[in-house]
Amino acid sequence: MSQGNQELDQASKLTGLVGQIGCVTGIVSIIIVGIAFAVGRFLDSAFETGGLFTILFLLGSFPITIFVIMRISLFAMKRAQGNRTQNDLDQNKNNEAENRI
Repeated sequence: MSQGNQELDQASKLTGLVGQIGCVTGIVSIIIVGIAFAVGRFLDSAFETGGLFTILFLLGSFPITIFVIMRISLFAMKRAQGNRTQNDLDQNKNNEAENRI
């Protein structure tokens, strides 16, 4: 595989990874905020507080959401770098095998 094709392949893999991270973090954000909203509404109706718990839980869900997004992104990037390192090692082995022939 030529150098240009390798760079194009790596760029397309990174583009796919960024798309996956975006989708996963978006879904996780919606779930966290939805749970915060539901729990807040439930507590508001149980204690008749008029929306206080809903506001508090929604405000509290934002730092949690940011933390979870960062953890997911860092995990995905670490995994991608590990895969890239393994792919580089495999490519070097293939190049060495081709040079022997």
